[in-house]
Amino acid sequence: MAKVLSVGEVLIDFTPYGISDKGDPLFEQNAGGAPANVSAMIARLGGQSSLIAKVGRDVFGETLIRTLKDVGVETAGIRFSDEANTTLAFVHLHEDGDRSFSFYRKPGADALLTEDDIPDSAIGWAEILHAGSVSMTKEPACSATLSAIRRAARMGKAVSFDPNIRETLIGDRDRLIRDIRSILPLVRYLKVAEDELVLIADEPDEERACAWLAREYGIPVIVLTRGGKGSACYSEGRLTEVPAFPVNAVDTTGAGDAFWGAFLYQLSEAGPGEGTLNLGRLPDWLRFANAAGALAVTKRGGIPALPGKKEIERLMQGSSEASDGL
Repeated sequence: MAKVLSVGEVLIDFTPYGISDKGDPLFEQNAGGAPANVSAMIARLGGQSSLIAKVGRDVFGETLIRTLKDVGVETAGIRFSDEANTTLAFVHLHEDGDRSFSFYRKPGADALLTEDDIPDSAIGWAEILHAGSVSMTKEPACSATLSAIRRAARMGKAVSFDPNIRETLIGDRDRLIRDIRSILPLVRYLKVAEDELVLIADEPDEERACAWLAREYGIPVIVLTRGGKGSACYSEGRLTEVPAFPVNAVDTTGAGDAFWGAFLYQLSEAGPGEGTLNLGRLPDWLRFANAAGALAVTKRGGIPALPGKKEIERLMQGSSEASDGL
C-alpha cells in the first residue's frame, strides 16, 4: 500500500448546531481543513497517511492533533506557531445543505507554514503527495506548498492536487491562478469541482476543458466532482461518468475531501507502481469515492462525518440490490 503525505491547512470548523433559547445560532467545534480531511479519510479506511501543517499553541491546536491521531493520521509533521493562533472557520449552512465560510485568519497559524517545516525526509516517506490551493493564498505557506510539490515531483513522487478555491481567502486572483497553473505540469491526479474547472481552464464545457488541461499540462488523470450529480474522470482521452448516491444532505462540509481521500485510498491500495489509472477499474474507484462523499454529507462537520469502509460498502451494496430489483 502506498503512503500519502498531505501538506496544507488544518483548522477548526465551527458548524451550526441549532438555536439557543435566546434565538441565537449555536456552533459546534469540529476538526477540519481540506488536506487534514483527506488525510483523515485515508486513515479512516485503513491507509497510511501523514499531515504536515501548522497550528497555534492553544487548545484548538491541541484538539486538532488529538483528533487526527485518534483517526490514525501520522501527526509528527504538525508544527506549533508562537506567532498566531489556530485558524478558525465558521460554516454557514444553506437550506439545501450547501455551505459558505467566514475565516478568522489575519493571521492564522496555517498560513505560517514554511519550506523548512516540510523536510525532504517527509516527502521521501510517501509515494503520493497531496496539496491544495488554500495554503497558496498567503505567504509563507504559498512558497512552502509550491516547494513541496516541486520537490516531490523531482523525487519521482505522484502529486495529487485540489484547487479547492475559497473566494473569501483570495487576495490576488490572477496570481493564484498563475501559481496553480505553474505546478499543473507536475500533477498526476487533479481533483477539480465544476466551477474550479471553468476558472482554471477558462472553458465552460467540461470535456473540452479537461482535454485542454491534459494537452496543455500533460495531466494524466483529471477527476471532476459534481456534487449531487456524481463524479467523472478524464484520462487517456476518455470521460468516465459515475452517478451519485441519493442521500439527504445535512452538511456538505468536507464532502469533496471525503471523496478524494477515498479515491486516493483506492489508488494507494493499487501500490506505488500505479503510474496512471487502469480505466477498467476506474468506475469502481469513482463509485467507492462517491459513496464516501455521499455519506459525509449526512452528518455535521468534516472529520467527524467521515465514513468507515463498512459504511461505504453497505451503501454500495444497498444501491446495487435496489438497482437489481428494478
